[in-house]
Amino acid sequence: MSPKLDHIETWIFDLDLTLYGPEHNIMEQVRDRIALFVEDYFDIDSEAAHKIRHAYWKSYGTTLGGLMAEHGVDLHSYLDFVHDVDLSLLNPSDRLRAGIEALPGRKLIFTNADAPYAERVLAKRGLDGLFTGLFDIHQMEHRPKPKPESYDRFCGHFDINPATALFVEDSAHNLEPAKAIGMTTVWINHATDHESGGEAPHYVDHEITDVADWLHYIKEQEAA
Repeated sequence: MSPKLDHIETWIFDLDLTLYGPEHNIMEQVRDRIALFVEDYFDIDSEAAHKIRHAYWKSYGTTLGGLMAEHGVDLHSYLDFVHDVDLSLLNPSDRLRAGIEALPGRKLIFTNADAPYAERVLAKRGLDGLFTGLFDIHQMEHRPKPKPESYDRFCGHFDINPATALFVEDSAHNLEPAKAIGMTTVWINHATDHESGGEAPHYVDHEITDVADWLHYIKEQEAA
């Protein structure tokens, strides 16, 4: 293990665009489903719906957060609708599984999605049975990342010492609260993803482009 990471006891992973890349076209489907939900809910056109989707995502961490806060949208019907996507585009990754499996300590999922969807994604990627626990939007009491209270609730639930925890996430703004409580932060910079890219913010400790490649790299460092 790299000397910079040998203090890590808990390895935390986001789900979407972290344990698979944008090339799988899953999040594009989810975003389109979100926009369609917004379009139907407000009876507006697709362009206006995407603007609302993105604005709420920026302001609340998720579009759902904005819809719930400002319009009282029912989260269960929303989540069922937006997660009705084609996951056959995902495929198992033996390399990613081996990299995560080799990490010492606990491995956890921390996602703004719900558990049934997350479990479907993990199964399609061949990562089922690999993680100690999963913390979803319901366990956050519907206060999604990057709301600080979701991190406090997550750490309390799993008895996590943030000083010995590392968080891997594709949305840089979700790493700011993690860094504020003492976690080591790893940002996956998908330069081709229109809601990522750009320079690494000051609260990012490590910037990578692919989780499997990064895990392979730190394993090589350990062996050197």
